[in-house]
Amino acid sequence: MHRKFIIYLIFIPLGTSLVAQEGKSFSLEEALAYGIKNNYQLQQAQMDIQISQSKVREITAIGLPQVNAEATYNNFIDIPTQVAEASAFDPSAPPGVLVPLQFGLPHNLTGGITASQLLFDGSYFVGIKSAKEYMKYSQLGAERSENEVKTSISQTYINAIAAQENIQALEENKKNIEQIYSETSKFYEVGFLEKQDADQVRLLQSNITYQLDYANRQYEAVLNLLKFQMGVPVNETITLTDDIETLLEMGSDNALSLLNQPFAPSNHIDYQTVVQGERLSELSLSNTRTGYYPQLSAFFTHSQNSFSKDIGDITDKFYPTTLWGLQLKVPIFSSGMRYMKTQQSKLELEKTRSQKSMLEQSLTMQAINAASTYKSALERYEVLTEDLELAKTIKETTRIKFNEGLASSNDLTQAESQYLTTLGNYINTTIELLNAKLNLVTAYGI
Repeated sequence: MHRKFIIYLIFIPLGTSLVAQEGKSFSLEEALAYGIKNNYQLQQAQMDIQISQSKVREITAIGLPQVNAEATYNNFIDIPTQVAEASAFDPSAPPGVLVPLQFGLPHNLTGGITASQLLFDGSYFVGIKSAKEYMKYSQLGAERSENEVKTSISQTYINAIAAQENIQALEENKKNIEQIYSETSKFYEVGFLEKQDADQVRLLQSNITYQLDYANRQYEAVLNLLKFQMGVPVNETITLTDDIETLLEMGSDNALSLLNQPFAPSNHIDYQTVVQGERLSELSLSNTRTGYYPQLSAFFTHSQNSFSKDIGDITDKFYPTTLWGLQLKVPIFSSGMRYMKTQQSKLELEKTRSQKSMLEQSLTMQAINAASTYKSALERYEVLTEDLELAKTIKETTRIKFNEGLASSNDLTQAESQYLTTLGNYINTTIELLNAKLNLVTAYGI
């Protein structure tokens, strides 16, 4: 009997009653579609794409004309004072005599506008390319996140359906054992069976009740996980409409066809992502090298200036100032800083290329292992399907013999335990097969 407990303890999470409830109903395909639209992780991934799109526009704007307006008001409480030789203004003044001079008025108002235009900057053009490539990287990241979410929802949905199958089987067995216990109790009361026989069946009934209660509690947990992955509020009720046979048939032909197809790493989203990362590393190296290039920009400035003794006269008369010019910056010496930055970028690029080669081998290995695991799961499922039918036949035959007095309560308990153990193995094997099929499709990047 202890072995039977272990079998059910290793079952995937089980839970609430299977009685029809009000709420949303989902097949696996509907759950995936709902999750793609409402999953929190995918919503954030879409925001990342929007952020990268805004970044492209931000960097592009750097090379477009920039216009700024500025206004300044100054009130000189003490007008700046300069000191000069008195002889500069009065030839008759003795040498060495200094006189203070104040230039300006206490109230100054200046308003102006400045326009600038970047004419050449190598890092700007590389920056635009990098921003666009990063946007593609974000899009690949969103696609990768979508695949991960779909895989997670599929796995949890599979676990929930397998849990339903387990609960239904336990409920059926509970009814059978309750009937057997009722019959055994009557036989014991009239003296056809010993008390030990009745107690043995009662113990079996108690164990089944505990297993069913545990299964229902665990099922609620896995259902809540599924709702979270889909983006459904946890307090809402959902119903799963697919059964385990539907899941077994779904995508099976596609999975079998993959077993005869060569694996191409370039089709996998993870490989495409690291290739895009390599492109970003190349652009990062190019951007570092632009540090050796000169920068050229143009500017235009126009301002109006007003000066007065009294604040009330500050706007009476303005004096214009207008100029334009070019600014050229030529890097000459940076004490090796630019060189070391370039070396770091080269190493980052080599690191990314190494990661790409490693990922290619890793994905190939995963695809080979996934195909092998799927083949093994198929074979084991076929064997366990036959074993379950055989265990069910033995259980029913033993029950008939027990009712006819040809089998003991120990025989009945052993047959029931054997059936439950085989049922547990069958459900676990079904889960393994469904997950192996999912892993195979995921490994091939389909």
